[in-house]
Amino acid sequence: MKIEVHREACCSQDDQMGPLDQSFELPDASTLADFLDAVASSRFLQYSSTHVTMDCHIGGQVVAAVSSPSLLWRPAPVFTTPAQTPMRQIAVDGKAEFIFQRGRRVALNAG
Repeated sequence: MKIEVHREACCSQDDQMGPLDQSFELPDASTLADFLDAVASSRFLQYSSTHVTMDCHIGGQVVAAVSSPSLLWRPAPVFTTPAQTPMRQIAVDGKAEFIFQRGRRVALNAG
């Protein structure tokens, strides 16, 4: 399955240098956790010192929050949709978006 991913720029230079869009090809049986692993391992998401956590939006809903891998405690994603949910069930339009958190914060487990 192919997922088109768009990410918000972390700063004005990132906005100019991009890329802000990337396609990910995943096995049909992939879960939300598999998808987030693929995105994280690609290093596609970019963070800054003031922008360290992004919400993953799929189908108009926040399904997880992901944080910069450079944070000292290396937080795992915080899922608001079960991690083992098949991507084919939630990404019916084949799109996902990562947007920096504003106002609402997902509690990150440091342990």
